[in-house]
Amino acid sequence: MPDRYYNLSTVLNSLYQVLASLGHVMNEEQQQLMTASPDSRRLMSLSEDKQALLVTLTFVEQRRTESENALTLAPPYSDHPSLAALWQRIEPLAQQLAEQNQHTALMLSQQQAWTEQVLNILQPLQAQRFYGPDGHPVMNR
Repeated sequence: MPDRYYNLSTVLNSLYQVLASLGHVMNEEQQQLMTASPDSRRLMSLSEDKQALLVTLTFVEQRRTESENALTLAPPYSDHPSLAALWQRIEPLAQQLAEQNQHTALMLSQQQAWTEQVLNILQPLQAQRFYGPDGHPVMNR
């Protein structure tokens, strides 16, 4: 590959690596959401990891756009086989992650709905007094 395409090739490799890392985080996030009682601390940590990767992804995408503009190239890079091969790895992964993200959003919505249902059930019980100031049970009168 000519030296003038080296920077874009490096950026495309970085893009693939960031997407692959994002995929691992998203898989673990879905695994957590599928458990009977997800670990909220782990989900928060995964969310932070995902956010950091998305910031990195934005930066790499910006570098890709700059490199493409400097070379007057655009995906799928049909006239450049080595760049096209890299893009053929990136594009399906990005599509898969987009679909996985939609599925995760549905799972999160379901978790939120269940949580709200539980809170609605527990809310009336919060107003009830079960124990008096002396620590003995209060009888319903």
